[in-house]
Amino acid sequence: MDILSGTVSNNTEEYINTSTLFGSINRTILSKDFKGGKVRNLFGSTELDFTYADITGIVTLEISQAFGEVTLVVPADWRVEEDLSHFCSVVDEDRCYNNRGYSSNKVLLLKGISVFAVVDVVNFV
Repeated sequence: MDILSGTVSNNTEEYINTSTLFGSINRTILSKDFKGGKVRNLFGSTELDFTYADITGIVTLEISQAFGEVTLVVPADWRVEEDLSHFCSVVDEDRCYNNRGYSSNKVLLLKGISVFAVVDVVNFV
């Protein structure tokens, strides 16, 4: 395992578990029953593309990062909610749709901690 680049565990496609230290991970999630997972960054970046994935109900993605960036490419019919503790960080949702009054039963819940970091939620890369 090379600790200076991104590492991804070999668990099933329904769960993701990534750790990055001074590196980056780019991953396309193809699961039609994604259940959640964990993303850990320290001076690193992780990009997860959920364009071809699907979820049912509320799915939790735990993010723990310092001086990092997480980019999530999320379908327009998913709702993204966040329950992150922030310190000098930001969650920026740049999706191309008008979400006022939009209700979806597909919810990606972001939990965890973000310190001097960015979480960017987009529709496409």
